[in-house]
Amino acid sequence: MKSKNAVIAWIGLFMMFAAVLIGAAWGPMVASAQDTATEDTGHPPIVGAEPESCTTCHGGAGARHQEAYDELYQDGVIQVTDLAYTFTPTGTTTVTFKMTKDGEPFDGRDADQLAIYFSPYADGQFGFEPALERVSLKGDLAYDGAGGLTSTLVSADVPDFTNTTGIVIVYGADEQVGSLPARIRQVKYPFEALLQMGEGVDYVSAANTDGCKNCHTDPYLKHGFINSQVGNDPATDFYTCKACHMDNGEGGHFEWQLMVDDPALAAAYLADDSILTDEQKAKYAYTTSVMNDVHMSHAMEFPYPQSMANCVTCHEGKLDQTLADENFKTETCQSCHALTGSEEEGTAETSLDGMMYQVSDHDDVELTDSCTSCHKDGGEASTFRQIHSGYNELIFASEGVKYSDAISVTIDSAAFDGGKLDIAFSAHQDPDLGFDVSTITPTVMIGLYGGDTKDLLIGAHERLTDDNADGAIDSKDKRALEWVVGEEHPRFTLVSAGDGKWEVVADMSTWTDLVDNGKVKRVEIAVMPTLLNDDEEMLALNAPSRTFDLGANDFADDFYPPIAKVVDGCNDCHEALATTFHEPDHGGNLVVCRMCHVTKSGGSHLELQSRSLDSYVHAIHSFQAFDIGDIDFEDPVAAMHYGHHTEFPYPTHGIDCLSCHVEGAFEVPDQTRSLPGILSATDALSGTTRAIGTIPSVVTGPAARACGGCHRAELINEDDVNGLVSLNQHLKQGGTSVPVGDKPQDTLQAVIDEIMSYFD
Repeated sequence: MKSKNAVIAWIGLFMMFAAVLIGAAWGPMVASAQDTATEDTGHPPIVGAEPESCTTCHGGAGARHQEAYDELYQDGVIQVTDLAYTFTPTGTTTVTFKMTKDGEPFDGRDADQLAIYFSPYADGQFGFEPALERVSLKGDLAYDGAGGLTSTLVSADVPDFTNTTGIVIVYGADEQVGSLPARIRQVKYPFEALLQMGEGVDYVSAANTDGCKNCHTDPYLKHGFINSQVGNDPATDFYTCKACHMDNGEGGHFEWQLMVDDPALAAAYLADDSILTDEQKAKYAYTTSVMNDVHMSHAMEFPYPQSMANCVTCHEGKLDQTLADENFKTETCQSCHALTGSEEEGTAETSLDGMMYQVSDHDDVELTDSCTSCHKDGGEASTFRQIHSGYNELIFASEGVKYSDAISVTIDSAAFDGGKLDIAFSAHQDPDLGFDVSTITPTVMIGLYGGDTKDLLIGAHERLTDDNADGAIDSKDKRALEWVVGEEHPRFTLVSAGDGKWEVVADMSTWTDLVDNGKVKRVEIAVMPTLLNDDEEMLALNAPSRTFDLGANDFADDFYPPIAKVVDGCNDCHEALATTFHEPDHGGNLVVCRMCHVTKSGGSHLELQSRSLDSYVHAIHSFQAFDIGDIDFEDPVAAMHYGHHTEFPYPTHGIDCLSCHVEGAFEVPDQTRSLPGILSATDALSGTTRAIGTIPSVVTGPAARACGGCHRAELINEDDVNGLVSLNQHLKQGGTSVPVGDKPQDTLQAVIDEIMSYFD
């Protein structure tokens, strides 16, 4: 009988032989990759670069994330009917109603939240005279055993509202499962009911609940549990909000305006809300109307992901009502614009003072003066609608017409001869907006996919060759395969250009060996179209791309199925992707984003993340802060902004994978279709300490990169060193975590060779 050691030796020889066979296509076998890493990089040999085992335990994790989210915010499960109000001379307010849950009688006393309010209405406004914050009608609740509830309130402070025009509102929720910052509750079953009192309410909101749903929950729930519609009726948009957000209430969030006018004072005010003088309170006084609270919070506090001037997002179909001349007054303007602004925050020029002083004849105009004395139809100055069209003019050509819908670029043909790729593309305009599409300046990009994976082995945006022969590869050299047509580039040639049609040739011979040995089988061809308007401003157009199979010498458009959505995903919140970051010609196509956001670099702005899009986007939408090492935490303003940013919840108020992803495209990544990548190291902090210490840059696998993008961001924001160390150890045990050493690209390539050899 052979000894155990002898058996192990035979198994070892067999595994080495298998590695030779498996690793042939991806280059060196495992042992050779380790030897190469030792010889070339000077750091210890790569040991333990193993495939990820995440799906063993976490198969279907994405679906479970979505299932958990889908249990939240279920509209209509709890119904409130037969709402009635009575008042007796003894000072007793009685409100009765019936409740069902899943069609069965429900005892509302068991609901996690239940509120009853009255809000009076007159002359298009909600509010008490004199002003009151709000009036609750909720008293002692009695249940009849069959779904009927009676609220009895005995109070000398609550008058008889029987003949007062207004609304009685019942709202609440059952089965709260969690909470988020900004007073947001995560609930399963919201409910609401409305009773019109007196002569009835004819209020029509200038905004739409459907606009809120673009970014938030569906149904849209204020604070996560107050349905802004009653019975899904758009005619009741924001009625329930009027229980608290009355049009003459006294606003108290002075920090919103201070953040854009005087950030230092805002930080001090948040630390001690008693420091404002009466003069400062009068200057920043505002009412608690829905307009003020929504505009101010989104324009001044929240990182709103599009221009506030794009009014159509929330006011679609109601812009005439929204931008009517009677609304051109200080209160409306102040709800979005700073009063004086801050040079440090970049808000001085767009402040009300800043804009007025840019116009010479406004020098003596006070903010309390009426704008409509001059700004009106037939007046001497522009109307409100002429100043604010309601559309972002870099996105929309006219009402309802986006530039990206009317002006497009298509990649028409491509041919590969073994070294050079000939590409033809063209621009189109329908309807005719009056632009000459031949004036588009295209940027051509070609990325080389690693094997059958969705990730690029050679990114178009990388600098990989010493083009100027100065002995260094740096910013003085050209991008690998990215070219602005018309500029000089050693790997691109313009064949022809005219009438909105272009033909170019890309020399890919630098990477012929990767094509010949099968490490590169396909490329992504993309065009970013830059088109300027008469003011030399770049318009938001979509960047097309197509996958090209080098072996078949033909397009393979369906080889890589879509992962995330732009039109019904990103653009729900951003309106046109990249207009608030990067450039407007970057829009419409996440595949083009991946041509720069490759796995081969750590997240330069985000610690412990990869530059790859999966890690980057997950971290950004988990509100991990950019460039934390550049923040001076001893500066109260910088610390305030950091705290606000990291405390923002994702606007769907939970992990709603379908808000971005295609159905089924949010499971643990298939590592046969995704390359390993680099995570950045931690940054050193200035002016503060934290529990998280120094963590080096590592090469890791696709699940650690993508799924870990969210989890790491949350733990970093919470400074949870125990959770972060545990997560990193878990990911290391279930996959790969190799320090990059002093030559990260060599380390990464060795890991790619080693890991991908398992799947070739």
